[in-house]
Formats: sequence, C-alpha cells, structure tokens
Amino acid sequence: MLDRLLVLACAAAPAPGADPIRVRRVDGSSARYSGIALDARSGATLTPTEGGVVTVPFAELVEVEFPARLARPATLPGTTVILHDGSRLVGDPRGGDREHLRIAIAGGGELEIPVDVIRALFAGPRHATLDVARFAGVGAGDSLHRRPEVGGDYTRGTLEEFSAGGVRFEYTLGTTSFPWSEVEAVVLAMQVPIEAPAPPVVVADLRPDGILRGTLVRLTPQELVLLPPGFAAPVALPREEVDALRFEGERHLWLSSRAPARVRQVPFLGPEEQFLFPWRPDRSVTGGPLLVRGRRFGSGFGCHSRTTLQFDLGGEWSRFEAEVGVSDEVTLLPDHGAIEFRVLVDGQEKWRSGVVRGGEPPVAVGPIAVSGARSLELVTDFGAGEDVADRGVWGSPHLLR
Repeated sequence: MLDRLLVLACAAAPAPGADPIRVRRVDGSSARYSGIALDARSGATLTPTEGGVVTVPFAELVEVEFPARLARPATLPGTTVILHDGSRLVGDPRGGDREHLRIAIAGGGELEIPVDVIRALFAGPRHATLDVARFAGVGAGDSLHRRPEVGGDYTRGTLEEFSAGGVRFEYTLGTTSFPWSEVEAVVLAMQVPIEAPAPPVVVADLRPDGILRGTLVRLTPQELVLLPPGFAAPVALPREEVDALRFEGERHLWLSSRAPARVRQVPFLGPEEQFLFPWRPDRSVTGGPLLVRGRRFGSGFGCHSRTTLQFDLGGEWSRFEAEVGVSDEVTLLPDHGAIEFRVLVDGQEKWRSGVVRGGEPPVAVGPIAVSGARSLELVTDFGAGEDVADRGVWGSPHLLR
C-alpha cells in the first residue's frame, strides 16, 4: 500500500535542533526536543536538546507541537471540505469525477478526496464560517445550496460529479452543472459505512487551517504520512505544513470530541434566546480558527460570554488541562473584550483566570484534579465592559487518567 502514497508536496528538512518541538505526555509532563520521528511499528523516537535518544510508546503521548514557521495568510483559499469523521480541509477545487474531489490544499500540494468520505463542502466568501448544522433541515439525501447573491435557493437530489468547473447535480428538473461561482454548500448523505481508523490514530492540525485524522504511518523531518478512514491509500503531507499532532488513546480525551451534557448561554442583557454567538467545537464563535495571539488550537471551544459547558465525567478521570484566551478576531474591533474563565468541578469553583483581554497570550489552566468527580463546567464569563467582543477560546481542553 505504501508504494501508492499520494504525495502532496516535498519540503526540505529543517536544520537539526533549530527550533524545539514540544511533546506532552499522559503523566502530565511536557518537554522540548530537537527532533522527533514516529513510526507505526516502533513508536516515537525523541532527540533531547542536550543529546541522546529517548523512545516513547504511543500510549504515553498526548500531543506533539511543532514550532511556528510560516506566516498565516490574511485570507484563506475559498473552499472548506468537512469529512464524516470531522476532518476539515481548506483549499480550492481543481477537479474530480463521480468518485473523487481533487483540491489544492491551503498549505500546498493537491489532495484527492473520496466522495464517500465527504460530509459537506462550503465554497465562496463565507466558507470558513459555515457549518453543517446551518443546512441540516432540508431533508434526506444530498442537497446543493446556491450563494445568496445568485438567489440563495437549494435543491435536493443526487451528486453526479465534481469537476474543475463546478458541481454536476441531478434533481427533479433534470441534471444541471452548477459553476463554483454559484455554489455555497453541497451536503452529502453517507452512502457507505466508514470503518474507524486502526491505531495509532492521530489528528494533524494543518497550517494555516484544517485538520486531518487517520492512522499514523510515519513522521520524518520531511513528511507526515497518514491513512485517513475511507481512503484507499495513505497520503503524505509536508511536515512544514503541520502545526501539531494530537494522539487518540484510552488514557486521555480531547474534550471537544464529546458533546456537553448541558449548555447554558446568557447574554449580558436580554433573554437566552437572544444570544448572538453560540458556542462551537474546534472553531471560534464566528466559525474561524481558534487563534490566541497567533497561536492556533486545532481542538477546543469558541465561547462568547456568558457560556457554561457542563460535561459528565462519571468519576473516570484524574486531571483536566487546557489553555484559555480571547480570540484574535477581536484585535480588529474597537473593543478587545474582557473575559474571566472559570472551571467548576462538581459545582465547586477550582480555578479562575482573572480578566483576560484580546492580544494577550494564552493562559494555562491546571492541571486541575478531577479524581472521582461527576461533572466539569467550563465557564466563559463577563469580565468588564459588559459582553462586548467577549469571544473566548478554550484551547486544547483534555482529560487525563
């Protein structure tokens, strides 16, 4: 299978030891290394900054964070593709057929995506802020939605194929080709069951935006090779286009992968139904990436004040950790927000941030002991200045055993 790799691009290896790599482990430790190699068969090989070699099994790893090297573009390419497993790819369509969509991904190179693994595609100026829930009420089957400037209507039917020019769609009036300039969303019904990826499973946070989940094949200084679920062959991503690798395992849980048991959202003024910016998993409240002072979190929550997310723990976990801050989006606004973040365990406050404002660096949360606890509440609260520009970020919240 490996001889059929879909190689997207080639990147030169960074100079050894040029920038440290941060590695988090399930025991709560965090250390920096000058080099790392991952192999599905042999585990992780780490090179400490002082020299030598350390071998770590995948079960011990939580996250590998690479140093930022690339400036983030002011605007992203115009298409977002959401896969059934939650992966999110940002790029521009380059072609396709009945079975595949080919896009030029934002970080460079092209990726051929099987149609069966695509849940939705969003195109046009609003692509980064749209989500599947916005189009969920149109009924069963596939649906195609046109942009507001060309009518904003939609039709139900069956996707025929993707192409460089647009989308060919069959519906009650026949089969029509819709150019990309008219398409806002294509939402696809799941056609075949998609098997869960085999371990070791990682989620790659891609630069400048996007995530891709799959079975790890290997990581070298040049490339990351994954086999995403539903793909016929592994894909290779340039290592320089990866912000971080987040591991999945039995000893830790990325909290944004679990739906909260209860949510309460209350504006500073008015009733709850007038809340303007609902919480979002893995995105800001406006749908953009989770950015705090230039640092992106691929996993987390975007929450406006006042939002409370409550999670059932069932006494299964021992520690909670995260980082919090105000979204970089507010630095473009006259007001930069003022938020207090709080953590409650079984109804008792265990941590409070103090007032955090836009433009300030992320604030570490914990580790907070949750052994035997039944519930965890993450509160994004008013700080000062009512709730103006209070766009909070819970970055990389996770539970550890």
